[in-house]
Amino acid sequence: MSTAHIHPTHHLAIIGYGTQGVYHTRNLRALQDVAIEVVGVYDTDPRAHEDARADGLHVYSSHQDLLADPSIDVVFICTPNDSHYDYAAALRAGKHVLCEKPATMSSQEMRSIKAIAEETGHMFMVHQNRRWDPDFNVIKTIYNDQLIDEPTYLEQRIHGSRGIPGDWHQKPEHGGGMVLDWGVHTVDRLLTMVGSPVADVYGELSFALGHEVDDGFRARLTFANGFKAMVDVSTTSFLPEAKFWMQSASGSVVIEDREMNGRIVRRTGAEEEDATPVQAGVGLTKTMAPRILDYAKMASTTPPVEVLPLPHIATDVMDFYRNARDIMDGAAEPVITNDSVIRCLTVLEAVIESARTHEIVHPER
Repeated sequence: MSTAHIHPTHHLAIIGYGTQGVYHTRNLRALQDVAIEVVGVYDTDPRAHEDARADGLHVYSSHQDLLADPSIDVVFICTPNDSHYDYAAALRAGKHVLCEKPATMSSQEMRSIKAIAEETGHMFMVHQNRRWDPDFNVIKTIYNDQLIDEPTYLEQRIHGSRGIPGDWHQKPEHGGGMVLDWGVHTVDRLLTMVGSPVADVYGELSFALGHEVDDGFRARLTFANGFKAMVDVSTTSFLPEAKFWMQSASGSVVIEDREMNGRIVRRTGAEEEDATPVQAGVGLTKTMAPRILDYAKMASTTPPVEVLPLPHIATDVMDFYRNARDIMDGAAEPVITNDSVIRCLTVLEAVIESARTHEIVHPER
């Protein structure tokens, strides 16, 4: 018996049939075990309505008409950032709500939505899809399993060179800029991985392209457990650096790119020879002499350092939709909690405040 016969079918309407609305429609239509049927669309752009009709979807004349349809039990908000809060009123219309990130323009708005969701008893869940990225899940596994002993520092980078899309993403009133675009992913992932309060935040915003919104940012986070992290998001980087770099006193991990090129280098516990000074620039250094990774050149049969491939971690971003189905069926709790969304927005607000004041901010002390 198929899973589709076990779970009742839910009828979903999308508000905002642009790139993300089309993306979710195709994903849900491709899944045989979710039983969430996309049936309708509302958008303020007539061209989006044409696309929706071409895809066999009903087009609502207004979002009020959509919310008044008793056959719709779940709404997916895929509109510009500043409209998410208003459309979340779908909760009071008796609908479950899925929402693109960032959920809202502020943590205060998100707290209000959380309260409404609890009052109405309906789901509100944000599409934090980057939690399923393979590179992040590898780093998270190495961190949790202490494959290089206890990690102390992480660098996480999202680098590109094409600037900000030339639409609402460039407008501050619509919630444009990289803090609310990629910051909401990178910081969210850090918070889910580390599991410790954020003690200190120092942020810097880039306006190299001359827009009203930031075209990149750097944020340095110190957690209460002592772990430190740096997030670097840039849309003006023509030579991207490694996506992830993590280290401890016993080893380092690098993930170079989306193709998952990378490695783990860690100490084995074997005795190692004292370093020989090497020429570095115009001087000698013993402290910074590189490790010998060509073990054939070493006398010891047990090398003091080993190079390992990255572990393979299976992930499936379609589990987001499966979780949504199970929540609506009363069979599961959200994998992306509203509290985690509020926490991420609070830390992002600390990044912006720090960049404004040039001072360290303490969001969770």
